[in-house]
Amino acid sequence: MDFFTEYLSQISLDISIRNFLVSALVLFIGGLIQGYTGFGGGTISVPILVILFGPVVAIGIITPVYILGATTILPSAIENVDWKEVLPVSIAGSIAVFLGLSFLITADPIVVKKIMGFFILFTTGIMILGKKYTGPRNILTSAVAGIFTGGISGGTGIPGAPIMVMYYLAAKTAPAIQRANILTTGSVFSFCIIVGLAANNIYSPTLILTVLLLSPVFMIGARLGQFLFNYMPAVWFKKVAHCLLVIAGTMLLVY
Repeated sequence: MDFFTEYLSQISLDISIRNFLVSALVLFIGGLIQGYTGFGGGTISVPILVILFGPVVAIGIITPVYILGATTILPSAIENVDWKEVLPVSIAGSIAVFLGLSFLITADPIVVKKIMGFFILFTTGIMILGKKYTGPRNILTSAVAGIFTGGISGGTGIPGAPIMVMYYLAAKTAPAIQRANILTTGSVFSFCIIVGLAANNIYSPTLILTVLLLSPVFMIGARLGQFLFNYMPAVWFKKVAHCLLVIAGTMLLVY
């Protein structure tokens, strides 16, 4: 209890109440979208957290929150995973994650923010236009998709990067399988990001406690999103997600 009280007081010094409440609201919305679609929760949450805390700390918060939130929906989703596609993407992408992290940690934070904003707007535009990957699907193409996704995930800290999402959504499989593939691969990459950040001593006791306090908010949102998946039209929900992504990407370019 003394440990909790001590570091809770430290959090109040390091993070204002306003920033904490804004973070909680953003993570709830991100969890809602994550639970409904299987992706997008981290992408939407990251920009606001970056503006509040800077790129590295923001990624240090959102990535473990994403992992903990995924644990509420991963057990039911993993039964639908298409492992012949997920394994090549995950293995190749995991290697690329660590290469991307070397850029994230050492680069100018302003440069990282601009790259994040541009990438979010670019990929959201592709999704809005309905562009899909129409090429071959084999181990090589899956590995290439994993390399690009892992590099971007590590370099920008966006869990479940849109390249991987578009690759999986182009497969002629049921939405439940696509959603499970996205969620599983995003979780693998997020775990690699946590390992890489921990190796660079990013996680202080106060940051860890911040993650523990914010994680339940994301988890509640994810569970609610999973519930809404059975009752709300996907087209309407995707439009809302696209609008939020455009706003988030624009904010990173402006602020």
